[in-house]
Amino acid sequence: MVSKSAVLVIDMLNDFVTGKFGFAGARRIVPNIKELLEFAKRKKIPIAYVCDSHPPKDPEFKLWGPHAVKGTKGAEVIPELSPRAGDLVVEKRTYNGFFGTELDEKLRRRRVKNLILTGVLTDVCVLHTAANAFFLGYDVTVLADCVASPNERAHRFFLEYMRRVYGVRVIGLRELLGRSSK
Repeated sequence: MVSKSAVLVIDMLNDFVTGKFGFAGARRIVPNIKELLEFAKRKKIPIAYVCDSHPPKDPEFKLWGPHAVKGTKGAEVIPELSPRAGDLVVEKRTYNGFFGTELDEKLRRRRVKNLILTGVLTDVCVLHTAANAFFLGYDVTVLADCVASPNERAHRFFLEYMRRVYGVRVIGLRELLGRSSK
């Protein structure tokens, strides 16, 4: 699992964790993601932050209202999970971390084959990023206790959906860390 893997941290931004669209589930997964990132650093597993970064008049605002506007505090990664030197930071304008971004190119340059997805929302950006990763031929793992949605029912439904439709491996952080230390 560890070789040729990368961790994706999806939209763990001020607006989605503590700000405008913040919710308890997003705050609850922060310690798990932090533990995963520390593990990844020790094992030299690449980390990529995939972050909403919208222009001031983005068409998506018709549906959701303004959020994660480029250059604002709301579009910054929360301080507890801030990127470090060597981490990738990829700005996106859609739910999908690959669409219209350089994410695939940067991962392939590093010969990454396996993606470990974390972040918010399970039923929106995590889902669409997992789908595109599958379409691009990556093996995808979603850590159920490192992703969240304000709707717990949607969270559970879309974890199962990703498993069934995209072959995503859905496990918990403890299981990943246990497998990786053997």
